[in-house]
Amino acid sequence: MKRLALLLNLFLLNFELSLAQLPYGYAPMGVQPEELSALGGNKNEFVQGMVLFDPTTDPALGRMKGMTIKGVRCYMRADYKQKRQKRSGILASTGSVGNIVRTTYIDLLEGWNDVMFDEPLVIGDEKLFIGVQAYETIGTPYPLVTYAAATVPQSCWVNLGKSTWQEHSDRGTLLIFALLDDEAAPFISQTAYAQNTFHPQTVAPMRDFEGGLYVHNFSTQPIQSIEIAMQGEGAETPTLRTIDLPEAIPAYGGTVVTTRLRSGKTEGTSVDWTATITKINGQEAQAGRPGTTQLYVTYDNFIRMPLIEEFTSQRCVNCPQMAYFLEKALEEYEGNYVYVAHHSGFVEDKFTTQPDREILYVFGGYENEYNPAIMYNRAILEGENQIIQGIRDMSPEPYKQALALAYDMPAMAEVNIESDGSNVTVSGRVARDLVGKPLYLSCYLIEDGISTKDYPQLGMNDADAPSDLQDVFRHNGVILHYFTTEAIGDLLSTEANGSYSVTYPMVEKAGFGGTARRLVAFVHKVNKDDPYDTYVLNATEMSLDDDDAIKGIPEGSENSDYSEYSDKWYDLSGRRVSNPKRGIYIKGNKKVVIRD
Repeated sequence: MKRLALLLNLFLLNFELSLAQLPYGYAPMGVQPEELSALGGNKNEFVQGMVLFDPTTDPALGRMKGMTIKGVRCYMRADYKQKRQKRSGILASTGSVGNIVRTTYIDLLEGWNDVMFDEPLVIGDEKLFIGVQAYETIGTPYPLVTYAAATVPQSCWVNLGKSTWQEHSDRGTLLIFALLDDEAAPFISQTAYAQNTFHPQTVAPMRDFEGGLYVHNFSTQPIQSIEIAMQGEGAETPTLRTIDLPEAIPAYGGTVVTTRLRSGKTEGTSVDWTATITKINGQEAQAGRPGTTQLYVTYDNFIRMPLIEEFTSQRCVNCPQMAYFLEKALEEYEGNYVYVAHHSGFVEDKFTTQPDREILYVFGGYENEYNPAIMYNRAILEGENQIIQGIRDMSPEPYKQALALAYDMPAMAEVNIESDGSNVTVSGRVARDLVGKPLYLSCYLIEDGISTKDYPQLGMNDADAPSDLQDVFRHNGVILHYFTTEAIGDLLSTEANGSYSVTYPMVEKAGFGGTARRLVAFVHKVNKDDPYDTYVLNATEMSLDDDDAIKGIPEGSENSDYSEYSDKWYDLSGRRVSNPKRGIYIKGNKKVVIRD
């Protein structure tokens, strides 16, 4: 708590002391620490961050052609006194993010820093990237800081290790400002920026919806009210709306206000929505940069049921602990969900089925497969860069956060499942803009509550395992049978309006002596070459009667003798290691520490 208070005081103090310059940027100054997010590599390497200032898309910069950018204002989470080694300093690029034309080395301090270029940059027609660099070391705070509540496009470019510049479109807006000539003040005295932040999963065409609006003040004058012109894609004219702010936005400040916004006419999963500020405090505003985001606009407003799929194995030492904390998160989760376990990706076991093998394409190749791992809606969640997520810290929190993101994903299909004992029928409707596109249907018979007495699990007796792990752990989400012709799912045929109905014959299956059974179905996209085009439109499940669920343990059940794997080494993520070096590994079903 003392650290938080110190950070806040330092943040606000530096903010007050540095207002002598004329800053221009898209993040607010003077925000609270809880509104900040950090970016870094957690390695010993260079970390660079840039913000794009583009006169071709920002009218305010266009008005300032011929004037100069004198330097950079940036916020740091720690001291980086690396001037002597030419590691810490400010950067500028022209044309493209990697075309660096200015580098000024200086010792950067915790809080706000104002640093001047040796030679100012002239504002013209070219794109200008303004930024900062430091050399991060393991154990120090991540160097870069973002305002997490709003991501302004092109305002968060990051380069780790001086390798590749990457735009982060979901991590907020870097606290980096261009320091302008004083004579630029009249050109932004009545200028502000507005952008939609949060909104419902889906919105109906040409209707109001409740959403968040980020408003940023470029000038020294407080803003109490604004008029915005909002125009969703397909709308013939913008909708004007006056918004009285709960509190005045101070100089160079920003806020997020909840208000009524109007969608556009065009339907689709990603359609543009743009806001521009036309009046400030009742007076005509100077033209400013438009704030563009994307909405899912559709008359097909389906309710999302997240699909959670875990990659596991009886021979995976760490898998029980992921399952334990995931189960804790699911207990606290208030919505519905569907859970499936894939016994693949590491070592196959008694529960492995062909769908478990087929889905491994989401790893992008055998060398990337490991357990324990998890995916949500088979989608790349906000803040991630791949479908698969490994084990995080030993708590329910990372799984609760991912569940919330998975639930917030727009549902693009309705999925229903029912059975009369003889047949299983999956029916529903897909969004109209997806009719005719390749979609797949998967349908499983699932068994839960399988005891480790007859089907043992490694990792149950680890010293760092939760004390009640052995009492609560069961094999859940095991696929007994897949109803489709193809293990990966069958191509779905729909009517012109998107409706579909598929019937499968019910099966008798011996099972593993579990306590419950479910029918699971989901509609999804399959694109083995593009992970961003692989996701679940929606899912559902149906519980079966207990009399159908418990079918007894078949002959030949597993025991705890895994001697055939005793000479192989694995790291703590379950990856096979051919030449183990210093660290902690699994060998012969035990943890082994190599110290030298």
